[in-house]
Parts: sequence; structure tokens; C-alpha cells
Amino acid sequence: MLPKLKLSYYNFFVPYEKEQLYIIYNSLSNSMIQLDWETGKRVSKLNSMEIHYLDGEVIEMLMKYGMVISSDIDEFDVVADRANANREKCDRSDTLFMVIAPTNMCNMNCPYCYQGDKSATNKDTKYLGKENMDALKKFVEDTVYKPHAEPIKKIRIEWFGGEPLVRKKTVEEFSEFIIKLADENDIDFKANIITNGSLLDAETWEMLERCRITDLQITIDGNKEMHDTMRVYLNGKGTYNKIMDNLAIMPDNKFHITIRINGDRKVFDGLSYMFDDLEERGLWPQKSNLIDFEWAPKFYNYLGYNQDKDIYYTSYDYQKSREDFSLLKLKHYNNWAEKNDKRTRKLRVAYPSFAEFYCGTVESPNSVSIDDGGYVHKCYNTINDTDMRVQHISEFDVKKEGMEHYRKFDKTKEADCRTCKVLPICEESCNMRFVSKAESKLCSAWKYFMDERMISIFEQNFSSQDEKPAPSQIVARSGSVEVC
Repeated sequence: MLPKLKLSYYNFFVPYEKEQLYIIYNSLSNSMIQLDWETGKRVSKLNSMEIHYLDGEVIEMLMKYGMVISSDIDEFDVVADRANANREKCDRSDTLFMVIAPTNMCNMNCPYCYQGDKSATNKDTKYLGKENMDALKKFVEDTVYKPHAEPIKKIRIEWFGGEPLVRKKTVEEFSEFIIKLADENDIDFKANIITNGSLLDAETWEMLERCRITDLQITIDGNKEMHDTMRVYLNGKGTYNKIMDNLAIMPDNKFHITIRINGDRKVFDGLSYMFDDLEERGLWPQKSNLIDFEWAPKFYNYLGYNQDKDIYYTSYDYQKSREDFSLLKLKHYNNWAEKNDKRTRKLRVAYPSFAEFYCGTVESPNSVSIDDGGYVHKCYNTINDTDMRVQHISEFDVKKEGMEHYRKFDKTKEADCRTCKVLPICEESCNMRFVSKAESKLCSAWKYFMDERMISIFEQNFSSQDEKPAPSQIVARSGSVEVC
């Protein structure tokens, strides 16, 4: 007699007519199997009281991969336990992560930007002066020599703003301190910077190399015409050509650039011209090993550029636009590759990985964001909001009131998340969007494109059309997964 069993709530049944089979995926166990068409179709139509209609070997396979489970198991509790375990893992982090804003001033005046004062004459504009920098250094030394949690093995810095390169001397002086400390204590050190790219002259590239700042995020919002309406200097002049010229003098093989595109439908329409211009300038695809892209959405809310609802994205629209962006980028790359006798590429879908649930920057006691006044924030998105300051860095104490602001919520109990079947693999882990009641929240692309993605993964790795043997591992979002 069969034990009391039930079908997992987290099963997905994907019909694959091309090869007359069913792909069954379970997001809680992160397992995928294939069944012949008739068996798969039958399983997909059963309720839990009808499991005994299946052959014993089919039931055994479904149980092995978590698709049929004991009726005593509350899978919602399993997800909640997993989320809590990830939160506890953040508490034990051995990485000191700091987002540092040396100033909230910027030399540009982008209409949709919320980060920092726009003018050096603004009375509220401040810089991280010597007193605050000394306090920050002491915090770093205390964290390394008297750690809150695990001994520090890694230090990561992200320079933010405002425009951080307005204060190059601050960046260089603190980098010299932190590099010396890391080297003396055998700590792995890496740094990156979020910059508008307008100040990257030859001298600055040399300074970044000395500071071991190897990764840069630079915003280019589409083609020149579109970019120069949104990314402008304080005098209203466009910045596109200056940024492109600065990228052209980047030293070879010393930096990695992520070109961030703050996207809406109008920006997307001009992307082909941007890709063409990058190619004409010899930047991309020629340097695709050094330059990549991040397609980022602009949602319809109070931060919007022109409040025209028709050009902004919903969560679904955004995730669909990411797919479209990847295809457009691939098209331009392959057109270049064919013209230059280079190897073309294919778009591959990575297998899902288990969700992290929460933001490590917010959760870890060793992660802080420091504003231009020397105050601690737990999320860099609030770094220019003085109302969201937690403590001053000179008085920093992870046990003080205020540190729990973004840890008060339980994602597994949020109305839109608790019953979502992709929650166990959801890659969206932003605490701030929930706690701040943001106008828009991003849902995982798996929520919208499970069938298409699972078929793509199957075709990439296991299709009978492919003469190669099945792999022992397949690429996942985080690392790889074993093939049984």
C-alpha cells in the first residue's frame, strides 16, 4: 500500500510537442525530468488522490525528485525555513562590503535621477571630510581586527554618489589605506565604481588602476539623440560624445565596463543605433571581453522622466524587454562576427538556482553604505535620503536600533510571494522594494517564461536532435548543477 502522498505544489508541467514528451520541473527541489507524452500528460491532469493510478516506477521517479511528496510535508514551511537559513548565512558573512559616497554632488543634471544635489553651491552639498574619513578607517580596522561575525576574508568597495569622481583625491586616499590593510592581513580586495563616465580622462584611468578599481558601471541611455536629452551637464549640454571618447582611451585589458542603460520603450527603439555607433568606434563587439551591458528598467512612478505611462514597463514588460534586449545584442554581435570572420554566438538559457530571498548588503552586519556626511545606511538606494540615516559611522553598532529596518519583513509571507510557484528560485531579492512600499516590484522572469525557458534548456542539453552525449553538468545561474 502506498504511503499518503501528494503532488508538490511547485510542479510545472511543460508539454514539448516537437519531441512528443513532457518536461516536468519542480522549483522547490530544482529538479527536471522528462516523461513520454502520454505519461506526462496523465501526470499533469492528476490530483493528489489519483497518484495510485500511475505505475510504481513513475511514482518512484516523481518521489525521488520531489514532485510527489509525503502528505505530511508543508512546503510553505520548507520555503520559509530555507529563507531563514539564508538570512542566518548573511549574519555569518566573512566579507566586509562598503558602498561609499564621497559626495552627493554631481556634474550632471539627469531629469530622472534622485541621487544627490546638482550644484556645488547648494548649501546642503557635503563631502566626506577628514574627520568622517578617519572614522570610516577606524570602522574598517575594528571590523577586521574585532569582527562582528566571521573573520574578514574579503573586502569589497563600491564607490557611489552623486558622482564619486568629483572627489578623486578622497577615492585615492582611502584606497591607499584599504589596499595596505588588506595586503598586510592577507585579505582579498576588489573595488568597483558607479560613474557617469564624463570625468574618465587618461589621468583618472591611471588613478583607478592604482586604486585597484577594476570594474566600472557607466550609463549610456541609448543612442546619442536619446542619451543627450536625459544625460546632460548642469548647463544642459549632452554628454554622449564625451563618455564615448573617454571609453575609447581606456587602457587595454585592465578594466571591465558594464554599460547600464536606463530603459523604457523610447530608449529601446534607438538601441540599434547605439550598438552601431559602439562598433564604429571600435568599442563593442570588438572589446566584448571587456565591455558588457545591463538593461535596467524605468518604472512609471515619481522618479519617472516624463510620466507618460505608455513608455514605462510593468514587471512582465520589463522581463520581456530583457529577453528582447539579449536577442538584439546577439543579432548585432553576430552581424559583426560574420563580417569579420569571427565565431558567432548562441543565446543560452541558464538553469535556475535556488533563491537567496534577501539582499546580502542589507542583511549582513558587515555591509554598510556610507553617505557624504559619514552616516550609515543599510541600502545604497537611500544614501542621499537624510531621513534614512541609521547611525554615524563613528558610533556604528550592529546591535543598535535602526539596523533592523529592512529585516522586519518576511518575504515568504508577502501576499504576492507566498503562493508564487517560482519563489524557491526567485532571483529578485531586494528588501527595499517591499519595505519602502515601492510603486513597482520586479518579479522573476521564471514567473512569466517557465515553459519557453525549460524547453530551451532541454534543447540546449538533452534534445535527441543533438548527436552529442548528454552532459554531466549544465550551466546554472549560480555555478552549475549535476545531471543524474
